[in-house]
Amino acid sequence: MRIGVDVLERARFERIAAKDRWVRALFTERELEPVGAYGPERTIEYLAGRFSAKEAVAKVLGVGLIGRVKWRDVEVLRSSPGGEPRVLLHRFARVRAEELGFGAVEVSISHQPTVVVAFAVGERACACGGHAAP
Repeated sequence: MRIGVDVLERARFERIAAKDRWVRALFTERELEPVGAYGPERTIEYLAGRFSAKEAVAKVLGVGLIGRVKWRDVEVLRSSPGGEPRVLLHRFARVRAEELGFGAVEVSISHQPTVVVAFAVGERACACGGHAAP
């Protein structure tokens, strides 16, 4: 098992999110779909959470998001019906997770007025059917 955590000041992220080209570079179309139904405050909260989650996942993978793993290689979507975040890995992020033997990477996101925190866990699968190895 590997863990990663990221703490992000909302004010720092607001400067990033102010530029549409940055938002399009950081997030997939599927990640951006729910934003149309949100007001400005909720949009920032939602996107900051995904940004922080991607950082936490990169730490689990032991890579940065500027090298071989790109921002859009880590996709953080809402699961149904609970809405909790679900991580999908693409391209090199997926390859790296497979190298580490991860069956899944899970993430939790928490929001406060000025900060967002994301915690990620990569769990190694065992040969016995996908449960975590001891």
